[in-house]
Amino acid sequence: MANPTLIGALCALTFCGTLQAQTLTLDIPAGALQPALDQYARQTGVQLLYRAEDVQGRQSDGVRGQLDPGQALEALLAGTGLAVRRDGGAVMIFREAAGPSTAGNRDQGTELNTVTVTAQKRSQSAQDVPIAMTALSARTLETHRVQNLQDVARLTPGLLVSAFSQANPTIAIRGVSNTFSQIGVNKPVGVFVDDVFIPRNSAASFELFDLESIAVLKGPQGTLFGRNVTGGAIVINTRRPDTERIAVEGEIIAGNHGERQAKGLVNLPLGDGAALKISASSRQRDGTGRDRLTGREQDDIDSQNIRAQALVRLAPGVEATFSADYGDDSNGGRTLSSDTLGDDGDVRTSELGVNQGYQRTIKGISARLAWRLAAGELTSISAWRRSASSKDYAGVGASYTFLTSGSQSVTRDEDEITTFSQELRYASPKWAHGNVVTGLYFSDEDGARRLGVRGLAARTGALASATLAEQQVDSRSAGVFADGIVHLAPVVDLTLGARYTRDRKSASLVRSDLLRPASNFSVSALRNTWNEVTPRAVLTWRPAAGLMTYLSATRGFTSGGYNADASSATAFRMPFDPETVDNYELGLKSQWLHNRVRLNASVFHMKYRDKQELVNNTQTGILTIFNAGKATVDGSEIELAVKPASWLDLSANFAYLDGRYDRFVVGTVNNSGNPMSNSPRRQAGIAADLRYPVSFGYLVGAASYAWKDSYNTGAANDPNLQLPAFGLANLSAGVESPDGTWRLLAWVKNANDTAYLLTRSTQVVRARYVGEPRTFGLSLTGRF
Repeated sequence: MANPTLIGALCALTFCGTLQAQTLTLDIPAGALQPALDQYARQTGVQLLYRAEDVQGRQSDGVRGQLDPGQALEALLAGTGLAVRRDGGAVMIFREAAGPSTAGNRDQGTELNTVTVTAQKRSQSAQDVPIAMTALSARTLETHRVQNLQDVARLTPGLLVSAFSQANPTIAIRGVSNTFSQIGVNKPVGVFVDDVFIPRNSAASFELFDLESIAVLKGPQGTLFGRNVTGGAIVINTRRPDTERIAVEGEIIAGNHGERQAKGLVNLPLGDGAALKISASSRQRDGTGRDRLTGREQDDIDSQNIRAQALVRLAPGVEATFSADYGDDSNGGRTLSSDTLGDDGDVRTSELGVNQGYQRTIKGISARLAWRLAAGELTSISAWRRSASSKDYAGVGASYTFLTSGSQSVTRDEDEITTFSQELRYASPKWAHGNVVTGLYFSDEDGARRLGVRGLAARTGALASATLAEQQVDSRSAGVFADGIVHLAPVVDLTLGARYTRDRKSASLVRSDLLRPASNFSVSALRNTWNEVTPRAVLTWRPAAGLMTYLSATRGFTSGGYNADASSATAFRMPFDPETVDNYELGLKSQWLHNRVRLNASVFHMKYRDKQELVNNTQTGILTIFNAGKATVDGSEIELAVKPASWLDLSANFAYLDGRYDRFVVGTVNNSGNPMSNSPRRQAGIAADLRYPVSFGYLVGAASYAWKDSYNTGAANDPNLQLPAFGLANLSAGVESPDGTWRLLAWVKNANDTAYLLTRSTQVVRARYVGEPRTFGLSLTGRF
């Protein structure tokens, strides 16, 4: 049995290229290897990852005198049969015969892959973190062709990713979500890229490429990640520049529906522990839907993305990573297809009769500075981001020419979000009795939105209504946090942490009714402040190597705000408060048969307070956001991974969810007792990944099947908003060269061509929006 063990302080970020930078006075006596590595970590401030089984029973000759950390570690490991390499932000020690794969040596051993995550603001093995999570390695992301968050969801129990449109995805973890689109209103699932928070969901739906890992953290993460992680967090880590080797990688893809994609990277070592990496992706695809009245294609893809990263050693023990990225996306809008008036029986055609479109640009820069000291590590993360999007769409699922009453709403929605964030944190070494992470966080977000809605009268198309809402919401947030581990006994740890967050939001709204000027209003300079404390406590027990159980209590909150879509000044002036979730969880993480079998499981009980919901108050006739009441979510998750042979990986997962509103009363609206929205009761998945050696190289392939139970998208449990259960199968097969420098692959997504629903609409007519049909193609990958 094997247990990945974390030793030392955070940040051996530059071990392979920069560990030679300074000389230290070390005094580590000869003896058992494991305590020698403990002392090495404390004396050098270098973080090590290893499996207990790899070092158990081995001896070291120790080191004494003036040495740089690299020489010292080499001396400690001399004659042990162990080797060293960097793994993301950590330094991994492993048996040479079964070492991790690299680009040049891609043969897998008999053990399951180890994924390094930063869920606790330190680089750790995912199996060593007492948080329920699904961690996907770079290999898994590549093997299963993960291109977006919907692809992540099919490999992750408890995660639901759907969409009202590309600009407004629905992301739910354990049933915790909302469908708000208002500016300055927050989602309860946070998306983080290289420790930088992506503030708006319209900027969180992007092409995934050149990644080191993705970790989906489940349950409230308010202590270490702050606000807007009530349901959990999706932590995306890009691949860091490599200071040791020149690398060129590329992939070209062609498929049906005119699919064409090219992506690649160039990595250049610059000497003295510095490197530059540039990665890019370009993807185009014809529309999978069409408006049969206008002839325009819909649900097409035109996406261009580029990212540049520079790794620089500024001084001995001081490293900086500078990043810049840019993305441009556009398409012809969504295929909202009527299943009542005007329905032609084809879910891939719409009957809207208006020109739809979507455009978005995203750009950002960041600087990450890490200063490694014997007393711990200081890390600074500064980031600036801006996203600008516009979309034109029909909110009603049929053209006014088919309507017998009412009107067809046509919307133009434009927004621009600019964010600056700064995090400063300290991570201690791993002392004999524990360790601590503490820090400060600040963000400043300016959001502007123009929302124009026209109503085209039934039959005639005459202008029945026309409104324009010019919204501005500026948010400032500051927080301070501390999280520490105390070793109560050799096999028992207690983690205690807390975060204090202060949010301030100011809001303005100018609403113009172009046909009824008497309804115009303007409200400015609204301001409110909210304060929240989000603690966590975790008791961890490791009775044997490779076996960990934990009991945790955590809290998260989603920020309060203003409903900038309000149709009256009174409704706009009324802020809504933060919602909070308390989570109580019992979990198991285990590895068996020398890490050939991995079994993780958790059961949880979550209590919602002041849950935010968008409600049409029947007493006032105004749609607004309320703190509607309380809810309870109970559930469980299990993940199993097996490596029956060196060439085959198998996995399976299952999630069960029971979420209900305990109290939900606003005016005459009473949804108490209803199931929570976007909460499928059951989810399950299986996957296989093979790389079988043959005379000319390798036969490679992957298969996955993900199934989601039926669920409702609204709190009222309207049967017209019920989405049926569905399952999706993805397959790939191909060949790879003996040295891994090229690979040819045939692939198919949604192999069963399931017409699964992303959302339903009941505005004037019933309509539905379906996910992608079967797509297939070829990809050719090269690495040099």
